Amino acid sequence: MTYLAEKTSIGFPWAAFVALSLGMIVFGLAESYGPLSALTEVIPSNLAWLGFTLPYLFGGIGALLAGYIADALGRKLAFILSSGLVLLGMILYLPVWLNFVSGVARTITLLVSIAIVGMAAIGLESPVLAMISESVNSQYRSKLLVIGPNFGNLGVALAYVPLLIFGINSAIAASANYELALILMYVAPTIGLILAWLKASETLPWRAVKKQSNVEDAWKKIDNTTETVNPNAGLGLRFLTLILIGIVQDVAFVYITYGASFAYFSNVAAYVPLIGGFTMTIVGVVAGLLVTSKVSRKVFSLMSYGMLAVFWALLWVVGSVTKSSFAILSMFTLLMVPVELTWASRALLEPELFPTNRRGLYVSLVRFVVWVSSAIIAGLLILIPLPFAIGAASMFIIALIGVGGTLIWYYKGFETGNKNLLGLDLEKTARSIAPVKVSDPKDN
Repeated sequence: MTYLAEKTSIGFPWAAFVALSLGMIVFGLAESYGPLSALTEVIPSNLAWLGFTLPYLFGGIGALLAGYIADALGRKLAFILSSGLVLLGMILYLPVWLNFVSGVARTITLLVSIAIVGMAAIGLESPVLAMISESVNSQYRSKLLVIGPNFGNLGVALAYVPLLIFGINSAIAASANYELALILMYVAPTIGLILAWLKASETLPWRAVKKQSNVEDAWKKIDNTTETVNPNAGLGLRFLTLILIGIVQDVAFVYITYGASFAYFSNVAAYVPLIGGFTMTIVGVVAGLLVTSKVSRKVFSLMSYGMLAVFWALLWVVGSVTKSSFAILSMFTLLMVPVELTWASRALLEPELFPTNRRGLYVSLVRFVVWVSSAIIAGLLILIPLPFAIGAASMFIIALIGVGGTLIWYYKGFETGNKNLLGLDLEKTARSIAPVKVSDPKDN
């Protein structure tokens, strides 16, 4: 099957990308909301583990709802509704912030707020990934699927900036961290919601699928890439791969950013999210601009998870032989490199493995399983008082599972890098298709 590449194409959706990026900043801030509440003891110390797990448990539910809405009502509306739900969760926090409630009522109100914000903010990522993957050509897609979600790391880092100003042991810094995160969580989703409402457009492939019009024409207007994805691996293998690598990556992020430092190295615990957030932001931008459009998805994911396993082994060794704050913090910083690269690998693969009519829901099903499983695993690793050597060894073994998942995809999966995603939609009528070539007008 062939089709002629059209000269007409849509412009780059800058306003939509800015709105989506603001949404991802909220995502990162929401990840810090619960842990910051625990670290600053806004949550009672005996309930601190809830601050680390509630956002992710409810985030899985939020992802599922957002994905369903994204497929049923559109990516734009799913993003807007999720942003609005973040604001609702923050409004629920106001009685706590203004000291209108105390005691048990204060704790319950705070935990409900954390749960709703986590549910909404983590739900944002499904429509963000779907909208980016359906709005730009394959070269831009390779870059923006990494750079867009990468703003979540910036959100994590921004919440801890007062440490640079006031110092780690300052009571002012602890309070300022929390206040800054809260203010940004009111401002960012509001701006993102308004921009999305006024400037973002629904994606052409989703419109075509919803109206049962010509989906090939919709993809041609977005991406004239000459080769399409050939989805010759079943849905079961796609789900298995994404769930395996997703759990490994999420547990690594939560445990390295909040859990391990909080449990074993309290002298550097508050610095880890700050330095880690900025480190991952830089790594994500560099990888998105210079690497992901030039390396196959299979190679990139295998490399990323291999690095994660190696660096966990190094932290295991360093943490066992020295208590030097500099050495430990250096290893934590280095670990953020593969943590970000594995996140990038997930962000690339998740929307590229499913057809438009189910992209939001299927990505969300993966994220539901991943977030809930990661919350349970990370919560147990944080809650159970394990020696550091056992905790680090556990993370090394978990990282090896991720390597196994990428090896499965390397040998049994299909390549999606720099290819038009039209083949995923054609799969509905033909389970296995040959690569579709776009004829070059120069050949005619």
